[in-house]
Amino acid sequence: MPKWECYRCGQTFEGDVTPDECPNCHYSLTFWLEAAEPNVTTVRNFVKTDPLTIDANESVLKAAREMRDKHVGNVLVLIQGEVKGILTERDILNRIAADDLLSSTIAVRKIMTSPMISVTADTPLAEAVRLMAKHRIRTLFVTDNGKPFGLLNMRSIVGDQFKVAKSLDS
Repeated sequence: MPKWECYRCGQTFEGDVTPDECPNCHYSLTFWLEAAEPNVTTVRNFVKTDPLTIDANESVLKAAREMRDKHVGNVLVLIQGEVKGILTERDILNRIAADDLLSSTIAVRKIMTSPMISVTADTPLAEAVRLMAKHRIRTLFVTDNGKPFGLLNMRSIVGDQFKVAKSLDS
């Protein structure tokens, strides 16, 4: 029988069908993580290692167009070639569109999120998801041996879980 883990509190549940609410923290869950056995699934397996980047002085309009063209929801922001922040679809929606600002006149550095919340590539996936839930974010910056490694976001985690489920049905 499969085991499942609440991504918010870590409570495990055993069964073929997961409940709509965690019996421990009473959080309404739309998905459960498959509980890891001794072989813990790490962030490394879900990281997008070739994220889109943009200079902090570029316009938000340019960033939005590149994100659209590359079909991504975020872009790492560089200052003098070093990763210093992140710009997400939500940043553009909440800080530009919702205030009816002209995106071609605003530099990415003005609305980027910095510093980013980060984890190492060897962080257990369940811990990373709990961190996202705690901070109410969808993307984490991932490092490996102190160097930038990539991005982990809910889309990559859930997308991979859909692939696993689909392969089981085949």
